[in-house]
Amino acid sequence: MRLYWKYLKKILPLFILSIICMAVEAGVELLQPTLMADIIDVGVASGDLSYVLHTSGLMLAAVAAYAVVAFLRNILSIRGAQYLSAYLRSDAYAKIQSLKPDELDRFGAGTLMTRITNDISQVQNMTMGLMRIALRAPILCIGGIIMAMRLNMELAVIPIICCFIISGIIMLNMKYGFPLFAKVQTALDNVNTVIREYLSGIRVVKAFNRFSFEVERFSGPNEELRHTSTFASRVMAIFNPLINLVIYGAIVVLLWIGGLKVNSGNVHAGQIIAFITYMTQILQSMNMLSNIFQRFVRTNASCKRLEELFDAESLPELDKNVKPDLEKGLDFHNVSFAYAQSTGRAALTDVSFSCGVGERVGVIGATGSGKTTLINLVLQFYQPTAGSIRIFGMDAADVDPGIIRQHLAVVPQRVVLFTGTILENIRWGNETASFEEVVAAAKAAHAHDFIMSFPEGYDTLIGHSGVNLSGGQRQRVAIARALIKKPRILILDDCLSALDALTEASIRDELARDVKCGSLVVSQKISSLLDCDRIVVLDDGACVGVGKHTELLETCQVYRDIYLSQYGAEALHNQPGKEAVHHG
Repeated sequence: MRLYWKYLKKILPLFILSIICMAVEAGVELLQPTLMADIIDVGVASGDLSYVLHTSGLMLAAVAAYAVVAFLRNILSIRGAQYLSAYLRSDAYAKIQSLKPDELDRFGAGTLMTRITNDISQVQNMTMGLMRIALRAPILCIGGIIMAMRLNMELAVIPIICCFIISGIIMLNMKYGFPLFAKVQTALDNVNTVIREYLSGIRVVKAFNRFSFEVERFSGPNEELRHTSTFASRVMAIFNPLINLVIYGAIVVLLWIGGLKVNSGNVHAGQIIAFITYMTQILQSMNMLSNIFQRFVRTNASCKRLEELFDAESLPELDKNVKPDLEKGLDFHNVSFAYAQSTGRAALTDVSFSCGVGERVGVIGATGSGKTTLINLVLQFYQPTAGSIRIFGMDAADVDPGIIRQHLAVVPQRVVLFTGTILENIRWGNETASFEEVVAAAKAAHAHDFIMSFPEGYDTLIGHSGVNLSGGQRQRVAIARALIKKPRILILDDCLSALDALTEASIRDELARDVKCGSLVVSQKISSLLDCDRIVVLDDGACVGVGKHTELLETCQVYRDIYLSQYGAEALHNQPGKEAVHHG
């Protein structure tokens, strides 16, 4: 719970004011039974009406004060709980932004969503409970015992014994409840993960008619959550009836013993009424404490999960004062990389190549050859396990990634657009860009014509992930978003796959003519790489060839195989300006 106390300090003034209000409330509640006993034993017994009216007036004034401070305490508790959860949610979101990619892979999107929503809600509920009844309950309990002892020491033994019994029940509650609710939160993680995967791939599910399979797949985690929650609730449900049994059993014993003492003349009737009221207050406060501890059990489980998130390894703080040399490009030197969760085989092995500013370098290889990993390394999502990457004259391992990414732009293979207008999505690359710059970037990406075909043009709203645009339209908007950044190195990760050959060729020509930057082009199609200054051929994570198209046809077997698979042997024999190449 160290994380909780850290954030509780941020709302300490509100918390202290709430405690003062609770103390006043508890004082008023403890005063009422004594005043009532005085009315019965002094005013009613002696027939003194003025005393009865005077004491009743004091009781009404106390109740009015109670109502005012209770109202104020409710406002403070709601405000404090909301502020604390907002601080915690904001910091948790910032922490997720700073997590190392390996840590993001370890947690997964489903559990991160649960932690930043459900777990923080548990903390918020706990805070509201603390600020409403946490101090009031022990004040009522201790104060009630003291007031009961003032009235009659013998009868005061009954609530004291009950307090010990209920304390034992609360300890059992905490011992068995915490691990159960930790399991409930884990089961909720699994449900959220399945739901998120289904929603992100809903079109694929429908296309393959796998709805019934997804329903069955969801039923497993859903049933586990139901079973775990039901079992936890059943175990916790045992404790409240036990506490109520102790409370009402103690009241019965008190009435029996008190009645005998009234009959014998040792105790006044008003004292017994006051004693029963104090007894009820004491035992109800113990019941409140039981509920607080039950909530504490759930919150403790959630805090442990949030602490695990905040303790996860963040990206290191690197030098932010380095000035990049924007005339220098990208240089891979004997780079190797293996994912932390991998089976042991490296994703890249001893890869070396360069891409200068103004050069166009292609990367090609079969599926699983390491192309995406290479892009991730360029974008500083990961650091190489061996070798070095120099970007703009700097060793990427020693420089803050933000400095490097400021001069890079990427068009990913899987385009991600955000809810908003087309104009806002293009300006994602440069939020200060003028409308004329947006139009110029859209024209370079061959997106201007289809954008203007919409009734609202650049103000057309895009749905979640661009669902109301075709695949090719999304790719062209993403290209415009990258171009408006005016990067020194533009990364195209197989981003023209949804375009027809004519549009693809036009965009390639436009980029080659108007975009004055280095280009790293990743593609499965040789046609996209023909005009590259160099082509890097990857095979099973290794660089098996670097050169121009014609050179690689002669020197690289893997490249020849890719060419044959796309164009056939006849095209290989008809290469311009050379004799037929023998495919051996």
